[in-house]
Amino acid sequence: MELAVAGRIVEHRQDDALGCWRVAWCRPHPALADFVELYWFGEGRVNYQRDRILPGGGSHLLVNLGPTQYRLVDGAGGREHREPFRDLWYSGLQQGPLDTEAPHGQALIGVLFRTAGARPILGHDAHLLADRVLPLSGLLGDGCLALRERLLHCADDARRFACIEGWLLQRLDRRRAAHPLVDAVLAGIAGSGGQASIDSLTRAERCSRKHLASLFARDVGIGAKTLSRLHRFRTALGLLDGVDRVPWAELALHCGYYDQSHLTRDFRAFSGCAPGELLRRARPDRSSIVVR
Repeated sequence: MELAVAGRIVEHRQDDALGCWRVAWCRPHPALADFVELYWFGEGRVNYQRDRILPGGGSHLLVNLGPTQYRLVDGAGGREHREPFRDLWYSGLQQGPLDTEAPHGQALIGVLFRTAGARPILGHDAHLLADRVLPLSGLLGDGCLALRERLLHCADDARRFACIEGWLLQRLDRRRAAHPLVDAVLAGIAGSGGQASIDSLTRAERCSRKHLASLFARDVGIGAKTLSRLHRFRTALGLLDGVDRVPWAELALHCGYYDQSHLTRDFRAFSGCAPGELLRRARPDRSSIVVR
């Protein structure tokens, strides 16, 4: 059965100094909406060498349908090496940025999972995958490579999204859905932009911090306080769109930081840049910056 997805697709095209590409986004089937934020397909070329993907509180399944992509990884002795990405990969929830290169262009389809959304589909506890980027076949076996072969034969976005959505629906196991306590605390963190006290959230849900930490390890992969910091960072980042000069101390207080130095600490941790430096970087989209 082919799923009807065409009415859920939005497309963006870009042709400027940064490059020429298009991206299509698709909202998930209602049965997946609690676990998946969206699907996307991007193709084209960029005019820069390297970009940096900023952490955003979700994890990603990635299928390469075009030229080899590369992730830049620090190796022994501080030497950098390029890790090729040719087929299917999974990027767990990250606490830091990832540098990537696409020197020959790209054709890439991805699934953005919600914060606790990957476990019911991939079947692995989140703490085993957080801060890791690894071949999907290493998690699910070589059988998952057939998904890429099917996607390669899809003629348009609607067929690609229907194909990957069908695969996700087949794998979905609701018995692995996040514990209601995790859902409640995640809603409190997101609803407050990361400013809600974790202690107040645990008291409201009548659970101990130890119990919550155990549930977060299984369902999310990182701690609630770190996730709150990520939300504060992303809130601050969103307020920088189209801004040339920033009252940093005011921004820090508005986003729930104790002071400007704490904002600077998180910008360095999550982007590798001081706030002013990040502001000067070109941004292909809201989740990445140009490194070189």
